[in-house]
Amino acid sequence: MVSDWTTRDKRSGEVVLCTDRRSRRYYDIRETMKIARRDGWGLSDEDKAQLMKSLAAPGIVGSGPDQGMYRPGRNPSRPLTRGEITAEAVRRDFEFLRGWCRDDWHWLGVVVELLDGNGEVADDVNDSLWGIESEAHDYLKETALDMADGLAQGLQREACERLYWNARDMVTV
Repeated sequence: MVSDWTTRDKRSGEVVLCTDRRSRRYYDIRETMKIARRDGWGLSDEDKAQLMKSLAAPGIVGSGPDQGMYRPGRNPSRPLTRGEITAEAVRRDFEFLRGWCRDDWHWLGVVVELLDGNGEVADDVNDSLWGIESEAHDYLKETALDMADGLAQGLQREACERLYWNARDMVTV
């Protein structure tokens, strides 16, 4: 849950995602936790191991001189709770969106168009998908190939239908 750009003060459950002069975007942790619980957000086994290592390590919680509290560390023999996993998934989502705010990545689209023999775009033979993360390199390539395959299959199906009806002396457009 990310707010639009606003000049209002932060509300309970929100943290500042990014700022631009006097405007801010807020990330609503409380609402995002509700969504994460409802939708079953989780972590990979590797991410769970990393979280367990982080929680088991003793450390200081808080900031500033003499303001932190000592945290002895979590017992690593106990399995992670659903709440710990969900909270970490939300934290990672927040950090991911912070990267978007810093322009570490952006949203983009994949467009596939059929070109004629002269390299010109053929009318009405195209497909596109927008809203893909720029860091999803393999997914971008896979999506483009799937879209091209879908266009090719559609053209082949149309050609077969044209041949079928032409063999029966039917005019097709």
